[in-house]
Amino acid sequence: MRKRTVKRILAGVITGVALFAVTGCGDTASSEAEAPSGEVLGERKEAKDDAATDEADKPDTESDKRAASDENRKITVGVCAGPYGDMFEDCIQPSLEELGYEVEIIEISDIVTPNTAVDEGEITLNVFQHSIYLNNFNKEHNTHLTYVTEIPTAGMGTFSDKYKTLDELPDGATIAIPNDVTNTARALRVLAQTGLIELDQSVEQATVTVDDVTSNPKGFVFEELNPEVLPNILDSVDAAIINGYFAIAAGLDLSTDLYNEKVTDGYINVIAVRESDADSEITKTIDKIVHSDAFRTAIEDESKQYKSFTKPEGYDQPSKFE
Repeated sequence: MRKRTVKRILAGVITGVALFAVTGCGDTASSEAEAPSGEVLGERKEAKDDAATDEADKPDTESDKRAASDENRKITVGVCAGPYGDMFEDCIQPSLEELGYEVEIIEISDIVTPNTAVDEGEITLNVFQHSIYLNNFNKEHNTHLTYVTEIPTAGMGTFSDKYKTLDELPDGATIAIPNDVTNTARALRVLAQTGLIELDQSVEQATVTVDDVTSNPKGFVFEELNPEVLPNILDSVDAAIINGYFAIAAGLDLSTDLYNEKVTDGYINVIAVRESDADSEITKTIDKIVHSDAFRTAIEDESKQYKSFTKPEGYDQPSKFE
């Protein structure tokens, strides 16, 4: 059975108990062994021969193995609200369930907790970020994450409630952009793609800031805000450059924005796991699914939103684990 659990998990306080107890959905397999044959609850035979006692005290190794096997077939997936949780549910989860995996998708309300939760082993993997953000997060937070594979990705969109074309943006327009390092740089590069600004090419383009804007003929003013709030402030700015998944989650249409990003290398979204799980059975299975005909058929479904997403290199190639 598929289920998506919506949970608000505060960064830094996620624990194995909190992860399941927050919404009361923590059904877990019991680790208690069955009572030895012939015993009545609350009673014990006073007389047992040593052999029987020794046999009764032995751990049920077959039961333990079954429990371990069941645990290894449970997958918890951290997502932010938006198209990537939907993509996992629509295009990956069915294949996992056919293979006997139990999948739980957990929506998390910030862009830090999905990574810390994976790093601490609270969830199996996450789907919400591109590889540049992931690598920068590892450096800043001393986490040890890597990615399984890239997936089709919605580009950043430039949206406005006041104007219908880029040319209409007035002198001194306020442009809202994400405030985290990698997405600030990305948004500025998106605007540079339009030709409305130019960036200092001597600076590493993955980390450019507003201070690296070398040409701004219309004198745009940049307002840096948390990326998840940008869809909600369009009425108070002239335009905003918004990550695709936040735009789609807010009901914005990337096909009608002022400009849609040409997604470049490093900004394709990924499925992230702990480095120690890079060669695990689950990792290999997911990689094979993402490079399968079933996945591509689901992505190309005309009734879904993923068909127009930028496809990663190797999208139509076999898994590296084949």
